Amino acid sequence: MKTQKIITLLFFFSILLCNANNPAIISNLKGTIDEKNHKVTIVYDLSDKEENQIEVWLKITDEKGLSYTINKNNTEGDIGFPVATGKKRRIIWTYDKNTFNPKKCSIKLVADDRYKIEITQLLKEVDTVRMIKDLQYVMGERNSSNSKSEEHLRSVGEYLKNSFKDNGLNAYYDTFKISNSELNQISNAKTGANEIVPAGDKKHNVKNVVGSIAGQSEEAETFILSAHYDSYPGSLGMDDNGSGVIGLLEAMRILSQYNFAHTIKFMAFDKEEDGLIGSLSYVFAGGIKKSEKIGGVINFDMIGISSDKPGSQIVPEGFDQLYPEVCKEVANNQYKGDFVINTSNENSTKLSESFINSGKKYVEELKIVSLLVEGNGESTPSLAESDHASFWYNKNPALHIGEGGATRNPNLHTIKDSSSYLKFNYKFMSDIVKTTIALFMELAEAEHYTTASIPLTR
Repeated sequence: MKTQKIITLLFFFSILLCNANNPAIISNLKGTIDEKNHKVTIVYDLSDKEENQIEVWLKITDEKGLSYTINKNNTEGDIGFPVATGKKRRIIWTYDKNTFNPKKCSIKLVADDRYKIEITQLLKEVDTVRMIKDLQYVMGERNSSNSKSEEHLRSVGEYLKNSFKDNGLNAYYDTFKISNSELNQISNAKTGANEIVPAGDKKHNVKNVVGSIAGQSEEAETFILSAHYDSYPGSLGMDDNGSGVIGLLEAMRILSQYNFAHTIKFMAFDKEEDGLIGSLSYVFAGGIKKSEKIGGVINFDMIGISSDKPGSQIVPEGFDQLYPEVCKEVANNQYKGDFVINTSNENSTKLSESFINSGKKYVEELKIVSLLVEGNGESTPSLAESDHASFWYNKNPALHIGEGGATRNPNLHTIKDSSSYLKFNYKFMSDIVKTTIALFMELAEAEHYTTASIPLTR
């Protein structure tokens, strides 16, 4: 019987491998430059297990980090579509010396097999075992209230940065040294808001952790998946926000396997519990570059708890007046906390609709309840208490995706926010992660191609 099970498993995995489509492979890539005649000659080998005709093009990145596709009219040889697989493919590019500086620009060869990615199959890769392993490392008090919790906070930050790097992302810390008064002054100049954090000269040393996948489009926007990695003082932070962090990591591991037309950033914000200091610093103190357009932000904050037990979901006082239809739906469902809450403002309605449609299309079993706030949540402050609100203030589309905080987790901000008192619903969490992965695959426009930097010799 044991032998039969092994044979069955091997057969199953062999089917998966046979059905998997591999991107084209670029190898033995060489480039020579003739500066006198303004020509670059590129030689490369091209292979693909499934296809024998590939689309090939060239991209340059200038000293400002902006990418451009090289005009095919200025090239000859094995470029465009179709290019046959084989050895010693050759391209000759005649460049304009006024727009291309070989000392300051880089060139990439791109090979696309035109394979359509099957998102439904991709979502099967979401692994709750990895999420549990991540949580074991992340859980524990993480803040600057004492040396021990500060040490763990920075250890988790390093764990995140290494995870991003290990999965091929450009990983770095986005650091700020800023006071409340400085942050208010900067934000007021940009938005006209008087005080978005408490007044005063309290100094903050912020270490946001970022992992990015650079977009390949010349008109690339930036899509952000975020979660704060600090915890409230005195809390072990399993749900708030260990759950969001491990959801972010799992989505990152799946999405990092692909290239995209648009840029994706995975951002773990510091000091959310101090008043959104990490995300506000990013938004208003130079984290968003002048040339960068934010296409949308999904913010995970408390995504671990779901229950089909009647009475497990509390409706805050006054919400029946603000959201009568939602409250009626929850009441008819016996106040079961078995749904995820998608919170948006008026500037984020299109993004909210995309998230809902992603769930309907790919993860039908995930119940999504949507709340729309007026303005930036001034009349419903409880719906603007996480990092999505920082982007609202900057008129960027952003969603808060979560279980509802204290309305479902009575142990929020206490020592009981830990595995000794809480039981995560990993199926619920994985469904949220799957919906978000599908959303990013479509919004950031995933592409099944390979890129390789071209080393130039003279």
